[in-house]
Amino acid sequence: TVWAYATADHYHQALLADCSRVISDSLAQDPSRWGVGDRSQLHQWQLWLFLEHAADAQQHLLSESERRLCCDAMHDTQVRVSALQRSVAAALAAV
Repeated sequence: TVWAYATADHYHQALLADCSRVISDSLAQDPSRWGVGDRSQLHQWQLWLFLEHAADAQQHLLSESERRLCCDAMHDTQVRVSALQRSVAAALAAV
């Protein structure tokens, strides 16, 4: 998925161009096909493109309405802190 490329910080222009086109077409046709978790991951991917590759990635950004749909999904997601996250937080607080 494109989210995996974002988390690995791997920018592949041709692949991202194709993915952007397919994702945008799919969201435009039927956004309900994309679950909240999927749209949250798309939001993370869009943030990565915008923040890390702004100069090259403008053509890969979804439309404003599609980005809003993905952003809203992220905001609607209930966060559960894992044991690992608590452990990391405790270790950082101890530093």
